Amino acid sequence: MSMLGGQLALLPHVVAYEWRKATAFRVGFLLREVLAGAPRPAVMAVVYHAMFQSTGAADFRGYRFVDLVAYLVWSAVISKCLVHERVLDVAEQIFDGYITKYLVMPVSFFTLSAGRFVQFTAVQLGCAALFYGLGAALLPGYWPVPVSALAFAQALCLLLLGACCYYVLHLIVQLLAFWLDVVWSLTNMFQFVASFVAGVIVPVALMPDAVQAAFRVTFPFWSVFAPVEILLGRMGSAEFGEGLSVLGAWLIALCALARVTWRRGLLRYAGVGA
Repeated sequence: MSMLGGQLALLPHVVAYEWRKATAFRVGFLLREVLAGAPRPAVMAVVYHAMFQSTGAADFRGYRFVDLVAYLVWSAVISKCLVHERVLDVAEQIFDGYITKYLVMPVSFFTLSAGRFVQFTAVQLGCAALFYGLGAALLPGYWPVPVSALAFAQALCLLLLGACCYYVLHLIVQLLAFWLDVVWSLTNMFQFVASFVAGVIVPVALMPDAVQAAFRVTFPFWSVFAPVEILLGRMGSAEFGEGLSVLGAWLIALCALARVTWRRGLLRYAGVGA
């Protein structure tokens, strides 16, 4: 009886402990996936407001203040669906010698990679939708909406193709661990450059014309900036078709490069883990 009484006395502490774990997980997920990136558009909105106030201008290259706020919101929503450094662990497996398992599994390495991409993107689309819904509920009068159902469908199509390009490029960088030990530095460099090219913080349309023309042939441009512009009604079906062509070409080239990198990397692989 005394042992039973002791267990019953500990039960409230155990329940409280499990509650804290569950709450911490959900709060961590909320902060990491749903609310991640929210401070950036808020800060940039303040910066843009100060710019308009100080100059007295009504717009910057066709963007009013309200347009820039809408741009920041949409870019934050779309950016949530793009991969980041936590998505893949291939480089760690190469360094630790655990790549051998992919050579004996009945499923190919690239099939497993595709499965992870689908799982990640599905979760991130849900997080992006939740983020957008929270903003719409809290700021109904200020939150942007797509200009049409067609624009939403076109933006989503470009986003999914662009997200795939991002994923495959991250995979290629991770596979460079067969040769290099600075994979994470390269990943961070790519993330920084891609954010600038994609116009995550500053719309590409505010940049010089020559810069816009150069960025137009890259997949980050069509992964974030173009979908946002379509949602805002500043781009249409012609640009959508161009984006499909550019992203399709990039995706084919990146997939081919990923396969070559994987095969050549295995030729020098010396790990024995399983």
